[in-house]
Amino acid sequence: MLVAALALAMLAALPACTNQVTPEGYAGYVYHTPLWVGQARYVGTQRGPTSTGVTWRQYVVNVDIRSKNYSEDFQVLSKDNLLIAFQAHARIAIRDDGVKQLLEEFGTGDASEKDGPPQWFTGAVRQPYRSAVRDVLYTYDAYDIQAKTQEIGIKVQDRLQAEFKDSPIELQAISIGNIVYPEAINAEIQQKLAAEQDLERMSRERQIALQEAQIMVTRAKGRAAAQRIVNETLTPLYVQHEMLEGFRSLSKSPRVTIVSAPQGGGSTPVLISLPAAQ
Repeated sequence: MLVAALALAMLAALPACTNQVTPEGYAGYVYHTPLWVGQARYVGTQRGPTSTGVTWRQYVVNVDIRSKNYSEDFQVLSKDNLLIAFQAHARIAIRDDGVKQLLEEFGTGDASEKDGPPQWFTGAVRQPYRSAVRDVLYTYDAYDIQAKTQEIGIKVQDRLQAEFKDSPIELQAISIGNIVYPEAINAEIQQKLAAEQDLERMSRERQIALQEAQIMVTRAKGRAAAQRIVNETLTPLYVQHEMLEGFRSLSKSPRVTIVSAPQGGGSTPVLISLPAAQ
């Protein structure tokens, strides 16, 4: 009878034994609940993929700790009071060692949650996230927002990282996209971009013209220097030497007769006789 009683007790206790599983990419908050009296208590945290093994009344709340994007739609007034529509995307993860604090202070985010973002985001992050984006965007003119989205994202990220510094929530990146301006603003932006492109084209053309002018000046200086050297070297003796060299070349031709007679004053009269054309 004793054995039978023990067997019945074990069969009765068997449903209270659990083996809770935490999948890969999740961290599990393990807690124990007493059978009849007492309070539930935290047991520990397990990183998936793993399980608790067969234990007595231990249960797990699994939290997705992988990085995920949380997007929010905005309509914000810019610094110059223009209504701008856009999307902000926050890349957020949960620190491995922060699951206990997350569930006890910020709310659950277990693996079974399928509809919308987890409770810790909607309850603790969404409002500060939206406020930070609005506050930073309001410091920019409408024309500057599209060109400075990266700068804006960094400012929002720095603010949120400071705000959640001591929490298990890790703000990894913020980006701004899908910006929609009013039609009138779109037209003005296109005109501004076209004007900037024209200025860039004119600047390039001016640089090319300046370079071409510098090349022409350099060439002119080179020609002037060469001419100056020639003028400085054309002495009477040099000219006479060149003339004699020419006569020497002509004297080798049987068709040319050269007669030279000395004359006072240092000059040499020369008579060149060429045969009549046949």
